[in-house]
Amino acid sequence: MRRALLAVVVSVAVAWSAAACAEPADLQADAASELQAAVAEVVKAAEQGRHEAARDALDAAREVLAAAADEGRLSVARYRSIDDALTRVEAELDALLQAAAEQAAAEQAAAEQAAAEQAAAEQAAAEQAAAAQAAAEQAAAEQAARDGKDDRGDDDKGRGNGGKGRGRDD
Repeated sequence: MRRALLAVVVSVAVAWSAAACAEPADLQADAASELQAAVAEVVKAAEQGRHEAARDALDAAREVLAAAADEGRLSVARYRSIDDALTRVEAELDALLQAAAEQAAAEQAAAEQAAAEQAAAEQAAAEQAAAAQAAAEQAAAEQAARDGKDDRGDDDKGRGNGGKGRGRDD
């Protein structure tokens, strides 16, 4: 990404220098100054990583170039030269914007995947805890049933005196 940004800055600098170094007949001084200022905005935004702002500044530079051409303040050859440089910068900015959008989409997809995995892990943990709770409750119920059976004294089958009857001493 930095290499592409550097390419944008270099391309814009080339366009800027093309405007600055023009022969007086090719480009009037006021048009060169306006173009330099417009290109400087592209460079500034690109260096700061503000690709959308750089794209907007590039569009503004194209408007300055078109106005200068319409007013006859630059030659056709100079117009084509600067316009070609701006077209290369535009392509590089578009590629940067596309790469940034793809990276953002990939990061979003990764975040969504991580969230889904986290939710699945939490669901599995909740299910495991519920199963452990159910097993503990079942074990407690079984133990309570065994304890209740032992407390009733079922060993002598309801014969409190050992089956000798009431008051009989057999």
